[in-house]
Amino acid sequence: MFFSDLPIWFTILLLLIGLAIITKGADKFVDSAVTIAQKTLVPKVIIGATIVSLGTTLPEFSVAAFGGIFDRSQTAVGGAIGSTICNIGLILGTCILIRPILLQRRLYWQPAAIMVLAGIAVWLLSLDGYLSRLDSLVLTAGLVGYLYFNIRAISRVRKNRGNMPGPEPPPEKVTTGQQSLKNAVIWLVVGAISVAIGAILIVETAVNVAHWLGVPELVIGLTVVAFGTSLPEYVTGLTATVKGHGDITLGTMIGADILDILWVLGPGALSFSLLPLERQTLTLDYPVMLTIMVLLAVFTITGRQLARWQGGILIGIYGAYLALMFLLFV
Repeated sequence: MFFSDLPIWFTILLLLIGLAIITKGADKFVDSAVTIAQKTLVPKVIIGATIVSLGTTLPEFSVAAFGGIFDRSQTAVGGAIGSTICNIGLILGTCILIRPILLQRRLYWQPAAIMVLAGIAVWLLSLDGYLSRLDSLVLTAGLVGYLYFNIRAISRVRKNRGNMPGPEPPPEKVTTGQQSLKNAVIWLVVGAISVAIGAILIVETAVNVAHWLGVPELVIGLTVVAFGTSLPEYVTGLTATVKGHGDITLGTMIGADILDILWVLGPGALSFSLLPLERQTLTLDYPVMLTIMVLLAVFTITGRQLARWQGGILIGIYGAYLALMFLLFV
């Protein structure tokens, strides 16, 4: 809308600037949010599934919210659904290949089950071919329930820290734990504002690039926008994995997928009076999303660790998904 008359090279430059701003802004948000959580003695597994995933999902939420303002419905859908697939298939799969993740099933089976239920819920709501404001309100109610579940979990853990399965490792080095609480709050606000600005640039420029290339807007949302808004998860997950904090990596990916559905397509999509869904979303994106979610839940609940061969399967599914998307819908 604002950038449609600009030269394509300048549009691409703005797209890259938007990706940089949204990534750095979300990174600052995550660092500050984790610092605040650490100072309240919240275990890092729960930090990953709540505050960290909330911070890393801010880009998708902003893209959906501004997509509604600028009438970019498929960018909003593609950013949300594409990110859930990217989080598990590409990001988590890569992290597992780098270092297998030891599992504590008591901590993960409930979030994994909630993730699958959220995926099934948005699929059922979409069977009529669109997401209405009523559907978004239903997902918003699910978000409220998820937040309440986590508040109760945090309360139980803080009251019974001695009953946690295994000792709580020291705080991750990936965060800026030396910040004061005041500085953390300031950077929290700065990061959120940066994410919003970056989202505007991404929504507008990505659609213009799609039109110039002759690529459908949904495909751009499911690839460029989805990967760009998933960069915070990628950076956080890779850093945490390399430093031996696989629990925060897995918690972040599960939490981010739940929020991509309940937060991004819930309150984030309320700016749309009606959110139509294309055939690709119903016939390819949703089935792949549900398949990879169920697979991760099975891996998480039944095993003692996420092994490298399982990471290879997740990456393989993501690669097959991209191949089918470009083969059938581009």
